Amino acid sequence: MKTLDLAPVNLRDLGGLPVAGGVTRPGVLLRSDDVSVMPADFARQMIDDGVTSVIDLRSPEEALLTGRGPLTVPGVNYHHLALTASVSTPEDVSAELMSANTTPSQVGTWYANLVESQAKQLVVGLTLVAMADGATVFHCAAGKDRTGVFAAVVLSALGADAETISADYAVTATRLPQLFPRLRAIMGGLMPERALDEAAVAGMGAMMGAHAESMEAMQQVLVARHGSVLEPVLRAGLSDAVIDRLRERLVVAGD
Repeated sequence: MKTLDLAPVNLRDLGGLPVAGGVTRPGVLLRSDDVSVMPADFARQMIDDGVTSVIDLRSPEEALLTGRGPLTVPGVNYHHLALTASVSTPEDVSAELMSANTTPSQVGTWYANLVESQAKQLVVGLTLVAMADGATVFHCAAGKDRTGVFAAVVLSALGADAETISADYAVTATRLPQLFPRLRAIMGGLMPERALDEAAVAGMGAMMGAHAESMEAMQQVLVARHGSVLEPVLRAGLSDAVIDRLRERLVVAGD
């Protein structure tokens, strides 16, 4: 039987994206699916490439299941900032979102609710990125929903436009065929039986995809409710000083 390679399949550098005043700096901020079970040599390469901080957005039960993983070594700081209470039946995800009729608009509304309800956690996360002395990798299980929300907030703070944020989110769609087998291997003990098999995934509508329209909807909802994507996080305590530090670390002049 072939052994499944547990290296991340949705790991990518957020460098090179257009933002206000330039582009995002490569090698400073990475988004990923679960990094806690990656092979040791993969982790060592990430550390050699400059990773000094891990932001874990998973629920407490997910973090307990697989732990911190091989990136937990001297010189790498680990921060657990749970954005949801659980993974199998999140308290803030209704049954409607897990149906075949789920639309990108519904998914985007859930994302917007997550920004509002977890704004303080997002402030802490952005502050950690701003103050890190090396590269930061942030992740959840799939690197799609919670990671997508965090990425959207960071990019919003840097002045990225709505199209850039949605396009970055939608890159995950190209990783889904490799991602679901990996999730089954990692999370089988937490998910309901067959929750991540092909038939089940096909029956969950937009919630199990990575449609640009979902991230577009999130941004539209937040702008309608608050005037901007970032406003709930600003109200929760995100300071101009942290935003300036983020820009200093993450933005370089474009060509």
